[in-house]
Amino acid sequence: MTDMEVSEIFDDAFVSVTGRLASLNLDKMDDGIKDGDKIIGSISAKGKFNAHIVCEISPAVYEYIIYKMTRGAAIPAMEKVLYINEYLNIVCGYALSKINNELGGASRLTVPVFCYDMRSLKKEEDGEQRVALNYETEKGKICVSVYY
Repeated sequence: MTDMEVSEIFDDAFVSVTGRLASLNLDKMDDGIKDGDKIIGSISAKGKFNAHIVCEISPAVYEYIIYKMTRGAAIPAMEKVLYINEYLNIVCGYALSKINNELGGASRLTVPVFCYDMRSLKKEEDGEQRVALNYETEKGKICVSVYY
């Protein structure tokens, strides 16, 4: 797959799924989130398409996505991680399904991991290619890197 195809598929996934799940419009921007206040998620695809996806989310967007997914219900902090993991799973699953159809093969997602520090994530960004998608919303920023 070309960088353009991977970029378009993940862009469509993040824009459409985030719009449906959280009623957030993602507008492309040039730069990512600066070091500091962000929550970092990671998920991998294994199989015909091998990739490592890193998603950086500003705290306000993180909270808003969870708020929308729970329909405003107050939930404990430990449960919030489950919802944001499911968000990343849904978005990346949507993208991976399209990629599987394009490649005519099967790939599966690993369990997502979220943390507050990039050093806590297992380093898997060794793919030959990288696609970066940076978005701004009315609540904050989402930045996605796909290493494949």
